[in-house]
Amino acid sequence: MRATLSALAILAATATGLFGGEPKPKPEAAPQRPQRTISLKEIVELALRRNLVLAAEKINPKRAHTVIVEQSAIFDPTAYSQATRAKSKSQQASSYLSQRQQSAEAVLGVAKLMPPGTVVDVHAGGSRQWSGEAFVPTLSPAYKEEWGVTISQPLLRGFGVRVNTAGIATARNERRIAQAQLRSVAHQTVSDATQTFWLLVLAIRDRALIQQSLDRALNLQKDIQARVDAKVLGERDPAVAQAKAEVAVRQEEMVVAGQAIRDAEDALKVITDLAADPAVWNVALIPTTEPPTTAPPLDANQAVEAALAKRPDYRQAQLGIDNQDILIHVRRNEIKPRLDVNCGFGNSGLNRSWRAADHDLRSIDYYAWSVGVTFEYPLGNRAARSRYRRARLEHEQARLNQRVLERQINLEVRNAVRAVVTNVERIRASDVSIDAGKERLRAEEIRYKDARVGTIQDVLDAQAALAEAERRHLRAVIDLTNALVGVERVRGTILEANDVTWEEE
Repeated sequence: MRATLSALAILAATATGLFGGEPKPKPEAAPQRPQRTISLKEIVELALRRNLVLAAEKINPKRAHTVIVEQSAIFDPTAYSQATRAKSKSQQASSYLSQRQQSAEAVLGVAKLMPPGTVVDVHAGGSRQWSGEAFVPTLSPAYKEEWGVTISQPLLRGFGVRVNTAGIATARNERRIAQAQLRSVAHQTVSDATQTFWLLVLAIRDRALIQQSLDRALNLQKDIQARVDAKVLGERDPAVAQAKAEVAVRQEEMVVAGQAIRDAEDALKVITDLAADPAVWNVALIPTTEPPTTAPPLDANQAVEAALAKRPDYRQAQLGIDNQDILIHVRRNEIKPRLDVNCGFGNSGLNRSWRAADHDLRSIDYYAWSVGVTFEYPLGNRAARSRYRRARLEHEQARLNQRVLERQINLEVRNAVRAVVTNVERIRASDVSIDAGKERLRAEEIRYKDARVGTIQDVLDAQAALAEAERRHLRAVIDLTNALVGVERVRGTILEANDVTWEEE
């Protein structure tokens, strides 16, 4: 690609010299942008505080908490009341006379479900009845007061604290899953912010290296022009066009490098939400943190152990299995037949006035109690057995998915550790390559300028080789930095590595 660009530039330069084309005026320099220095620590803090994706994810644990409250509400007591007013007129079978009756009744009560499955109902009420026939041998009006307690206790299906609180336990695990997912998003946000920061560092330093290459090309062009002016070289000597082509190539690379810087800056502004201020789009970000060029010793096995202990996605998988365990317990209970014990006790008072009825009520002379058993079993019970079988299969599937995740974590951690080692070796190799490139360029310049036995192409090739070695070294440094970030991310320790104290929502 570079050879093609150089050839095209040489042809253009030759055509300009031959046909007398006027050189294009240099474009005006872009206005200087305002600058803002920023460190990696500041980038991480801004991303965790202002990133919009993370802000949206922080809502999920709060939403999950509302489900816990909703599931816990089944144990809240329920108050109820009922009021009835009735009036009737009916014929009597023993005579042609009609009977008129009126009644008014009110009941108040409280019912509550207990965690073992017990349902307790406490109620009290009163009524007034009167008849329109004077000769009817009943109390008229008749006042009645009563109270009672009924208790229903499942002994098989529906019995047990774990069965009746399964919804609460599942909702709590779902909140923990939401918190783990939030932590995972925070890890990814820090990773993205950090890698984009180093991408900006790469783009800025890459442009600086290209500027050095451009300066070398301009110096060589000046030297050749001086030879032309001294009549050592002719104006149509190929060296003139070659030098001019090299300058054009480097200028094009400077334009591309400038775009890469703006792209990285804009990406950082979005991740940290600095873009909320429209004026920031035109601000140049100047990184102040230096990338590391060495790495601490890493043990892949220890890194895997840390990942299994701290990775949020692995924690989510474990919580999902816990929820499957709860579901299996519930489905197993649903297979059992229904056997409920029901009992009740109450007393009442009946008289011609409320006062007298209340006296009878307090005397406990008129009472009622009952004890009963309810049994129910669906023949075949296929629906409950199918639900239980499905829960077991889903549990087995969740276990297998967890093992798949363990293998994936092992692979990711080991690849990340190897990437660190590889990039450390790349830096060492590129250091040697840079030293060799400098020696080669120095030798070629001496051969061309002093000994006059070399060619301009030899110098240009040496310059290109040195520029490529410098850029490979820079790329290796940034790749090492990103590899270190990758190790912390796959280990689940990227927040601690950036001195971030994370509080669960």
